[in-house]
Amino acid sequence: MSTFKRKTAVAMSIFFVSTIVLTLVALPLASAHTPPYQIKTYALVTALPTTVGVGQEVLVYAFLGNPPPPGSAITNTYRFHNYEIIVTAPDGTNTTKFYETVFDTTGAQIYKFPPTQVGTYTVTFNYKGQTLHDPVDQPTPITPQQIASSNVNDTYLPSSATCTFTVQEEPVPNYPDSYPLPTEYWTRPIYGENPYWWAISSNWLGTGSPVNSAVSAGTITGIGTESRVQRYPGDAVGPLTSHIMWTKSIQSGGVVGGNNFPVQGDTYFEGSAYSQRYTNPIIVNGRLYYNPPLNFRGSNAGPTTCVDLRTGQVIWQRSDVPAINFAYIYDLQDPNQHGVWPALLCTNNFARVFDADTGEQLFNVSGVPSGTIVQGPQGEQLRYVLTNLGNNTNPNWNLAEWNSTKLWSGTAFHPRQSGNSPDLYNATGPGGVAPGGTISTPPSTTSQSVVNGSIFNSTDLQDRFDWNVSISFANGMPLPTGGFGTPTPFTVLNALYNNIMICRNGSYPSLTGQVNADGSLVKANYTYFAVDIKPGSSTFGQALWWNTIIVPMDRTITYGGLDPTVGVFVEGIKETRNFIGYSMTNGSKVFGPTQSQVPLDYFGNPIYPYVASQLAYGKLYSLCYGGLLYCYDLTNGNLLWTYGNGGAGNSTDSGFQAPGNYPGFIQAVGNGVIYIVVTEHTVETPIFKGAFTRAINATDGTQIWTLSDYTGEFGAVSYAIADGFATFFNGFDNRIYSVGRGPSAITVSAPNVAASFGTPVVITGSVTDISAGTKQDEQASRFPNGVPVASDASMGDWMGYIYQGKPRPTDATGVDVTLSVLDSNGNSRSIGTVTTDSDGFFSYQWTPEISGMYTVTASFAGTNSYWPSHAKTAFTVLPQSAPPVEQPQPPPSMTDTYIVYAVIAIIAAIAVVGALILFVLRKRP
Repeated sequence: MSTFKRKTAVAMSIFFVSTIVLTLVALPLASAHTPPYQIKTYALVTALPTTVGVGQEVLVYAFLGNPPPPGSAITNTYRFHNYEIIVTAPDGTNTTKFYETVFDTTGAQIYKFPPTQVGTYTVTFNYKGQTLHDPVDQPTPITPQQIASSNVNDTYLPSSATCTFTVQEEPVPNYPDSYPLPTEYWTRPIYGENPYWWAISSNWLGTGSPVNSAVSAGTITGIGTESRVQRYPGDAVGPLTSHIMWTKSIQSGGVVGGNNFPVQGDTYFEGSAYSQRYTNPIIVNGRLYYNPPLNFRGSNAGPTTCVDLRTGQVIWQRSDVPAINFAYIYDLQDPNQHGVWPALLCTNNFARVFDADTGEQLFNVSGVPSGTIVQGPQGEQLRYVLTNLGNNTNPNWNLAEWNSTKLWSGTAFHPRQSGNSPDLYNATGPGGVAPGGTISTPPSTTSQSVVNGSIFNSTDLQDRFDWNVSISFANGMPLPTGGFGTPTPFTVLNALYNNIMICRNGSYPSLTGQVNADGSLVKANYTYFAVDIKPGSSTFGQALWWNTIIVPMDRTITYGGLDPTVGVFVEGIKETRNFIGYSMTNGSKVFGPTQSQVPLDYFGNPIYPYVASQLAYGKLYSLCYGGLLYCYDLTNGNLLWTYGNGGAGNSTDSGFQAPGNYPGFIQAVGNGVIYIVVTEHTVETPIFKGAFTRAINATDGTQIWTLSDYTGEFGAVSYAIADGFATFFNGFDNRIYSVGRGPSAITVSAPNVAASFGTPVVITGSVTDISAGTKQDEQASRFPNGVPVASDASMGDWMGYIYQGKPRPTDATGVDVTLSVLDSNGNSRSIGTVTTDSDGFFSYQWTPEISGMYTVTASFAGTNSYWPSHAKTAFTVLPQSAPPVEQPQPPPSMTDTYIVYAVIAIIAAIAVVGALILFVLRKRP
């Protein structure tokens, strides 16, 4: 599909060049003529590629060499008609496709065809002709100003064209859809020929961005409200390691020092509970945006700061940019423009909008309506807005879909309309000035006009809204009493774009214990129902099902989230600390109540005093003051696993520190990992020891990594994940941390002088961490030869030693290094694997088998904490020494020979005489 899109985009750009003006700008009125014109047409057809393999898709482009009918535009259906495409196979078989209407404003029709035979195919394009009719008779009328009445009854004459393409047995080679995922340390920007790298990259848009439909209640903006913040955006990618990339102080932190305070060893204020020091971090395109605190002027009163997520390097910092609420990334896909528009940074409700690359203010917006926010298919914000077009006595409730893209144009997002002023963002649309005003300029200039974001009335809804539908079923619902804002007859709990809204009429019960006269508990009732919000559906705007719940007032119930992957939404019960699940399809109960969680979960989380829940991956996760992470199956409510009540690697037990289990909170969910921190409402100082941030496998509950940290959180998020990194605030030292997989460097050396053959050589080297944090003053001073690498298993304690003043771990282990050689005969082979020590050093003794030059390669394959690295060196071995050769002896002289023989004769004579004497003696009597 992606290949087809690219081919289509390239080919279609040829046609757009000649017709772009026609798609946006009204044509001049034609001169009157009688009789009507008979217009000759020029049928054109081509098939690309011209040579393909069997089964490889061919794209057939059929179009006319004539301008489209006058008035044809993106906003209407005034088009060419009656295209016939016939593909004739080599065996004479025809495949025919007929298009009654060509919807592309250029008049081009694309037909995808997969050939199945080897040989030559013929494509025939027959334009059947058409007569122009009155534009008001078209499915989408156009105005008389867009087409002269004199064009009515003009006739486009038929025409035909043919082309061929060749099919061979072997497939035609093609560029890969993407190069492989990176195997080395990588940074932004991601090169455009690597689209598959989307899987390892992501953004974190902030608390004001649309909440993904699977996000449940967590930190909220006000007690008792249904609003939620984003902890599971669905595509975020976090780290699989506690390796620290860098740290940055944002205020005085850690132990104050001295003995002038009532608490010896007291630490600087870390923000809990009502003055968080690091709130709502936003990550876009590998850049982190945040506001440091400014003493007690406010937790985010400092200048808006943009830093590189990987290095901490400041890109820009501006005091004239207020705290940002969310980032806005819009994928502009229309016939004239393609690609994601440069990111915007927005204050609450789009009130002030800034360029993310520079911090320059672009414009202001007013009047954006409140409503349930969801993200549209191209990144736009959509809001489902309830409005009473009548009054409280005679209500006329309507539901409309507000579209953020229409802030820039009455009909679509076109930052630069043809023929308009060259402003980067221009409010002028096809019909003139955008309704409600113009784009404002930054406050330093004189113009202070703003875009009106509301424009909502019964006759002009198209200005800011996609659609409006009457929801008559709501007219009979009573309005709630009390509460905040404009009362509405029901509460929207969650919405799925172009699908349904899950709603509730009536209030959830809260624990009162009221008793009736007969002694029974007073009961509360509320009704769940779903509304069809799919335009074009036969039930659009209607309630699809109702389910009334009647329960006694002996419990406190809150909404707990929705997961569209399994079609379940959840409610939580505070007093019994458990959950009930309901079907999104018909509202019936799917499971529950689940088993009760530990007693301290009654207190929920720091600002959310109810049992907390997070829905993702078809599961429900819950972590509260009790300190245990629970995982339930959303299809049946069964408890799958818990984390925190096991042994080593599965314990949150603090002993006497907290005491008991450390209170916890789910901070982020991404790439199959649950990221949790230790936090509570108001922590005493010095902060209890042993608090960690942790990464837990979302499937089986196993611990992936831990790092010493206390992240106080109350009314806003202090944690974000993107691009395989996590950033958070650590209250132990009041520094921002960036955690993720970092770069490494390896060295290797061998003897500098030639080694004798048969003599072992010693190969040495080191592997070091070269992340930006290792260049910080403290780390660079302590480790002048570089920060040694450590194994994933040692990482948490090792980072504590490198960055947090912890003792050097005695059991830290290093990483494996593979050594290989290329000998003088050109043969390459591995000679062994060695593990670095806690100084990052390695050594290996090896005896070369042959003489000559050797090239040694030391390779570190990488871990979850470090990207791979390798290095080379060389040494030589002297030729083997030859064995000693025996020298030949000269022949003896004749004199020597005679002497030898004479001696032998004398010895023989003596022997004979001796034998005779012995014989005579034996004969004597």
